[in-house]
Amino acid sequence: MQLMEKEAAEIWRLLIPPRHWLFSDELPRDEFIFTYRGKIYFVNNDGSVLSMEKPACLELMKLGDLLDHLVFSDDTYDFDDNGIFDIGTILRHMGYVVPTYRKQERGTYLIEIVNTLDPDVMVTRYELRQVSFVFALYHAMMRCRELNEKSGWESEHEVKEISRCTDTVLLQ
Repeated sequence: MQLMEKEAAEIWRLLIPPRHWLFSDELPRDEFIFTYRGKIYFVNNDGSVLSMEKPACLELMKLGDLLDHLVFSDDTYDFDDNGIFDIGTILRHMGYVVPTYRKQERGTYLIEIVNTLDPDVMVTRYELRQVSFVFALYHAMMRCRELNEKSGWESEHEVKEISRCTDTVLLQ
């Protein structure tokens, strides 16, 4: 799967289980709202992410009510304003854990990561065996974060592609 052409919201939808999605039918494809560990996360069309504490009355709110609550809330956290731009670092900040299920398709995935500032020179490729696609994506995002950190945040590593190899099995 080519990932560099995907919107940030599309990548987030691949990572976050649908039971955590909010107002998915009312949002454009390039925006995403979800809950996780007592917080609500807003992924904007430019890829920026905001978070706030989950309101007690969330189940009664409409999208407009939630957006009003975001505007007037004192407990918002803007990842961009705090120098956090990559998905891997946001996942780490969230305390994200890859979901596991009893039955899930696992396989071998080839991951390709590029430094977008120098894509011809800085290419990282590796293989993960007997993992789910979601785990492969999560691992790749965390690897990008690690590579960015090792460069002193002078590089911008992104997942270019995750390809499934042929040894897929269904584990119970």
